[in-house]
Amino acid sequence: MPSSQLFAVNNLGRVFGLSTGEACWRELDYLGIEFKRLAAHESVVWALGGDHQVYVFVYGSSVPIRVCEESYENQRWNPIEGFTGVLMPSDRCSFSSADGLSKRTLSSITLPTLAWSWESPWHLHHTHEGQALDKEAWTYSIDFPRAYTAEKRWNSCVRRRKWVRYRRYIALDTWSAVPPIHQDATEEPFIDISVGGGEVPGEDPDRLMVWAVTALGRVMVRGGVDGACPEGCRWDHVPTPPDKDVTSVCVGRSGRVWAVTWDGKVIVRTGVTRDCPKGKEWAMVEAPEGSRLQQVAVGTQVMWGVTRDHRVWFRRGLEGAEGAASTTVTGTSWLLMVGGLNSVSVGPSDQVWGVSSEDTLVVVRTGVTPSELAGRTWKPICLPLNTCDTPSHSDGSSSSTSQHSSLSGAGKVTSPQGDTTSAQDVNTPGVENVLNDLSLKGSNEEEGGTQEGGEGVKEFELGEGHGGGRIGGGIQEEPPDPLQNISESSDFPTIEIKYPEYCSSSLESSGMSDHAGEYVASLMASQSSPVKELNALPELPEDSSQKEESTVDRKSVVRQHFPVASKEWSESRLRHASSTSSQGSLVAPREEGPVFKLLPVEDDHLWMWVTGGGCWIKANSMPKWFVSEGSPVHSSEPWRVGVLQRLRQRQEQEIKPFTGYEEAVEGASWAISGQCRWWASKQWVPASVELVMVGSRRSQVKDATLLLHYSLSTPAVEEISVGSILLAAMCVEASMGRSLVALYHPTYPLRPKTLSFSTETEAEEWLNHVTSACKTFRGHNKRPSQYAVWGVTAQGNVYVHDKYMTEEELRLEARVSHKSLAVGEGASSAVLLLDRGFRPGCFVSVLVEIHEGAEQFHVNLQTGRSTESSIAIHINPRFSKKVAVINSKKKSVWGGEEKQGLMSLAPGRQCEVAVMCDDDDFKLSIDEQYWCSFKHRLLPADITHVAVRGEVTINNIMYNHGAGERQLTDWYWRGVGGHFKRVESGACGVTWGISHDCHVYIYTGAEEGGLCKGSSTSESGDHHLSDVRHMYVWENQRWNPVTGFTHRSLPTDRHTWSDQSGRHHRPKDSIRLPSRHWSWVPVSGAWTTTRPAGWTRGGGSTRRTSPSTTTAPLRDDLVRRRRWFRKCRVITSGPWRQMEKVALIDVSVSPVCGSDGTVPVWGVSVTGEVVVRLGVMPHCHRGDSWTLVPAECPMMSVNAGVQTGSVWAVSKDGRAHLRLGVTPGVFQGTQWVNVDSPGHPLVEVASGAGSVWGLDRAGNLHRRTNVLPLFPEGTGWEQACGGVTSFSVDTSGSLWAVLESFSSDSGTVQGVVVRRVGITPYFPLGTAWEATLGTGWSAVCARMCVPSTSPVHDAT
Repeated sequence: MPSSQLFAVNNLGRVFGLSTGEACWRELDYLGIEFKRLAAHESVVWALGGDHQVYVFVYGSSVPIRVCEESYENQRWNPIEGFTGVLMPSDRCSFSSADGLSKRTLSSITLPTLAWSWESPWHLHHTHEGQALDKEAWTYSIDFPRAYTAEKRWNSCVRRRKWVRYRRYIALDTWSAVPPIHQDATEEPFIDISVGGGEVPGEDPDRLMVWAVTALGRVMVRGGVDGACPEGCRWDHVPTPPDKDVTSVCVGRSGRVWAVTWDGKVIVRTGVTRDCPKGKEWAMVEAPEGSRLQQVAVGTQVMWGVTRDHRVWFRRGLEGAEGAASTTVTGTSWLLMVGGLNSVSVGPSDQVWGVSSEDTLVVVRTGVTPSELAGRTWKPICLPLNTCDTPSHSDGSSSSTSQHSSLSGAGKVTSPQGDTTSAQDVNTPGVENVLNDLSLKGSNEEEGGTQEGGEGVKEFELGEGHGGGRIGGGIQEEPPDPLQNISESSDFPTIEIKYPEYCSSSLESSGMSDHAGEYVASLMASQSSPVKELNALPELPEDSSQKEESTVDRKSVVRQHFPVASKEWSESRLRHASSTSSQGSLVAPREEGPVFKLLPVEDDHLWMWVTGGGCWIKANSMPKWFVSEGSPVHSSEPWRVGVLQRLRQRQEQEIKPFTGYEEAVEGASWAISGQCRWWASKQWVPASVELVMVGSRRSQVKDATLLLHYSLSTPAVEEISVGSILLAAMCVEASMGRSLVALYHPTYPLRPKTLSFSTETEAEEWLNHVTSACKTFRGHNKRPSQYAVWGVTAQGNVYVHDKYMTEEELRLEARVSHKSLAVGEGASSAVLLLDRGFRPGCFVSVLVEIHEGAEQFHVNLQTGRSTESSIAIHINPRFSKKVAVINSKKKSVWGGEEKQGLMSLAPGRQCEVAVMCDDDDFKLSIDEQYWCSFKHRLLPADITHVAVRGEVTINNIMYNHGAGERQLTDWYWRGVGGHFKRVESGACGVTWGISHDCHVYIYTGAEEGGLCKGSSTSESGDHHLSDVRHMYVWENQRWNPVTGFTHRSLPTDRHTWSDQSGRHHRPKDSIRLPSRHWSWVPVSGAWTTTRPAGWTRGGGSTRRTSPSTTTAPLRDDLVRRRRWFRKCRVITSGPWRQMEKVALIDVSVSPVCGSDGTVPVWGVSVTGEVVVRLGVMPHCHRGDSWTLVPAECPMMSVNAGVQTGSVWAVSKDGRAHLRLGVTPGVFQGTQWVNVDSPGHPLVEVASGAGSVWGLDRAGNLHRRTNVLPLFPEGTGWEQACGGVTSFSVDTSGSLWAVLESFSSDSGTVQGVVVRRVGITPYFPLGTAWEATLGTGWSAVCARMCVPSTSPVHDAT
């Protein structure tokens, strides 16, 4: 491994190395342990692990680390037996050291740690002072200790021979554990580590100085650390002054030792020399005025410090060697430096490294020279990451199990105990075999360990107060992490969709009766998650008294709310006490919607620690990738001066003479710029963002491009055409303090390009800039047609895609698809936008007139407007060489050239060069004659521009983008303001939305002002609206025989505070508002417990084991939990108008009009009554009045299909109901027909074109079989697939759905809108899902199918 190496630790505890000979960070092999701190030297790295133990990483080299172990066998002669091992009492031992002072039997000489391995068994040494010995290798002497000879003499009374055995250090290029201070490593863990030495005057350069700090504040020194023993041999204590316990220590290469105390002051060890490596005494150094130091870094002649407020200080007066003057040891004064750091490190040449406190980037101090030790500025190091493929921990947290079990078998060399190998052993197994045995043993122990919720377990883990021991004795074994097991199990989905649950009987600001409130509570309780949750809670049983009361209440509800005789229905039964959405809420406490990542962005990579103790660099020869863009460059080189001079000459000759002329093409451009962080190479990189819009003087946008300038080893530019942005979304990560803007494009439809901003306001501004540019560029400012597809995200944001396309529009599309691009007359170069992309089926032709004497020209299909853009195909005829070169360029790197003949291309001729895109390659032709083909090297979907340059005159450029229906990944989703739970649309474009607090809104069709808005309305036609949601946390407790129910639980239990599934840690203080537009209701309101039916007093529920089905409290219950909630409200605006005093839990707009031209809108009230809105017309989407449709049981969802009599509803108990007698003239129908559920209770049923689909509570999607016009209710259910959270069926029978997880080429993502493909009469269930772009969806509505025969004009 190179000696010049920089090391850093990220927020996941992974270690990365950066060599001066490479341009990327390379991750060291992950062996199951996370690290906190590092200390590096030329050939070794010491580290502090997450378990607060010390580890060492030794670089591999061609010279092995070998140590010879010796033992001398001694014998004395007596006249009876001759030489024998029976010695005199005053003699040395039978097996001893060379001087005879210590006993060294062969069996007592063992390996120091598992990092060593024996090379061979014990054998005799057959030479003595260069002289060969006999077979037995004895040397003789007159007595102990005297001079020994190889010959036996008459007076030889004693003899000895030497046994030798070599051990080799095998833990190279891997982590090895250093033996702790005590046999129990947890008795005194470490909190800091530092390595130095190598340049102590008169000392061996291979001898290092390793100092550490324990949790007790003690300073320890590792003795015997040198080239032959890289891990040392012992820990020695160095006393500190009274009341000066240490938190951090740093040792320099010359022997300077500085330490930081608990109170933020500094103590310096003096008298550190070759003969006294521990020093003599401590000297006090005051901290900078008004600050407390957190960490110090010592170099040869410098000392840097970081205070607890992240300020950086430089210590003056340390110049010179370690001498007698005390000022050269402690310095004279502190100097405050510009910038803020989390940690700092000094290299061997006094170069300084650090981790920035602002953006957690690794930075280097530039300009550090012997004459200017303080340097000049901080420069970030932004380089790509080369990571290892290792499993990540759930929720970003690591369990103790993963640390211990994986280390014991994957390279952690830990045993400080000796090896008891005897002299007869031939060889000792290598460390790899030993570790494999340990790994197998550990895995077997874990498999036989405690099972969560098992009743036969007889050993329980004690709490923290008992030291984590185990009752019943035996070896302490950390139990497996249940969260990790759950996340890896195939029995549980990757996300959790939560539906309304138990709620109190009294609703805030509600005008409903108590019976209605009880019904809403029971209704919400019946709707558990529609996906396979972890032991989803069923309806809780009630005791006898509660059952009787519930029965009476339910009868009264039915008697009150379902009159049979009356067909007229008063609207007051849908009303609130309030008339606006800002006053109170009808929503009872319920679980939130889908819980998953809205944007599929990987875990953030943050640097936490850096060490440059083994990195040799100099200020005048610093590697170029250590300094980001903007560093000073030397312009004095002759070649640079020559280039600049020629550029100035061209400026004088070609530009200045034409400065007085007007532009040939009328146009204008404007730009918006800012700063952000860009997700590149698996890390956040500082970048400058710029939105450039090019238009005519008539304010028509002709082209728009988003430019991102960043530096990742080299300056780079990311160019994104606005025409390729199909969806823009925003997500606020309050816990991380950042706001993300995701831009989805067709190349990677499920992996967006992501920008991070420090404030929500800035992110919202850029989101509105991008969405406004997209709508203006595409001309999408009209009201969506009735054939639009609506989608709602888990955040409540609304998007719409308009797929309306009549036959006339198809013909127009076919005509417009072949169009001529605007080129200036006589132009010799042009860069033009391909507004519909360049996918398979598209082609472009360039008609040019080649100049006489021309040498070359080129035609490029590229991914942006600038010359730095990547080029998918580069066509370059070179007439002087009589060849045409075809190539591609990716990220400024040209590929391999392909050469072709010129055919009819020649100077002085007019030629047409055409390129057609095929699935696998480009087809090229010249003057309508096939020329050659060129394989795709870049994705054709990335092509946005065509560029022509050279010695030609451009006569015409034709562009054909094809016609017909686009792919789902090509759909453009326009953001619409508002915040809803779901949106339903139907005939004539009637669109209604339901908020989370059950308010009903009607889409006005006005022009939207933007996605992110507050309560203020704009001139665009937006209206005020609000929504109320509930935040939930669950409190879990376990019973023990001493204290009863307590928060102290088993290691296998869920967190004390968690979500409903128990898999995610969710304390109250971690719950934050979704964005700045939200506020708590009331503002000073506190968390409140809920008490659903069947819970004990105080809102707690009990269970026998965790996690088991929640039941009523029993005598043998061992765990219990209760739910806390808190309400929050969003105030926003959008093109929606609220329907006053109406509260619905479901709504469905009919896809067909009635005989009188009206559009029936069906709904379900909060009391479970099915109602129909009358009088909804194309010009009046609000309607006139409500009509009750009586039912024998309360409903919770309704759907109006396209066929006559295809109105379906789902009752509270999960049964489906079909309404018979529904005709275009009689909307209400005549009676309900009961249809059984498919096994699991249903939550939703939808129909279209003779097919009926149902979704059950387990997330399974079913199709109704044998549905005929004469028998519309069908005969049975057949399951199609699982993992569905929401679905919709259009008039042609096409099935749309939102999947909880979807596997693609870019990985598994969550919340994806899909369409079922392969549905035929022979395969009615379909074959697969086709996904659209975007993630984080929660609901979709696609009710109207575009007609294929006759045009249907939009009634709106």
